[in-house]
Amino acid sequence: MQPDQIENSRDTGKKVWEALMLQMAEGSGFLSAMFLSFRRYLRKNILMYLLFGLAAMAVSAGYWLFKPKVYEAEMTVSYVHYEKKIYGDMLQKLDNLIRSGDEKVLADLLGLPESQVGKLKSISGYNIRNEELTGDLSTEKIPFYIKVKVTDLSILEPLQPALVNYLNNTEFIRERLDYMIRKSQQDLDFLEHRLAVVDSLSSLLIIRKEGINDEKAITRMELLQEALALHDRIQQVKGSMEFNQNIEVLDMFVPTGKPAGSGLKTYLVYGFLAGIGLRILLKLFF
Repeated sequence: MQPDQIENSRDTGKKVWEALMLQMAEGSGFLSAMFLSFRRYLRKNILMYLLFGLAAMAVSAGYWLFKPKVYEAEMTVSYVHYEKKIYGDMLQKLDNLIRSGDEKVLADLLGLPESQVGKLKSISGYNIRNEELTGDLSTEKIPFYIKVKVTDLSILEPLQPALVNYLNNTEFIRERLDYMIRKSQQDLDFLEHRLAVVDSLSSLLIIRKEGINDEKAITRMELLQEALALHDRIQQVKGSMEFNQNIEVLDMFVPTGKPAGSGLKTYLVYGFLAGIGLRILLKLFF
């Protein structure tokens, strides 16, 4: 490269650099002017923005205070018949009625007054993995959760037995439970008759004395053992008759301590921002 070409390249580089510096200075001046203009505008109008923000905060606080509070609660239940998805579909039917506002049908299904079912906001079922029962196709007999949202905690006490009765009150379940109670009664009659026979044998002379080598005879100890075994079995059968249920509550409804949804602070922040946004829109278009 010739010396004059090198010199021309240097001059061109200097000019480009000077142009860039000039543009940067102009940009810096523009930004400074914008910032100063914004500061002047803010000082002039900040009171109005604050008034809009505080007014919107007051409206948001009033809405939060007077809107119905929603509380969440859940209970744990076990079951014997059907699968979890069936109960999930049954609970989903109740939830659909709540969302549609059909309180009369909902009250008939649960056996509760319309004034009480009107306080329900949602009903759903979840398995132990916190997945909705409507999508649970597993067959393991594992307890599941029933979660509800209500506007009045006093409804939880009557709602618990009402839900259990609703889930148990199907034709298949009723027939199965009736069959189980009849079978248990037959077993109980047989065991009590057998126990009476054992008691009778213990008073007869066919009982062999200890030490006599007669395999067909019976000792009093053997009869006592048989009587104790029969007694234990009778108590088990009576227990199954007493607790002849399909759905049973393992853990009753326990409500959360605070209402569900956003708290007052969140409403205040959103209200303040909404007020400022409203002021900006009014300034731009009016």
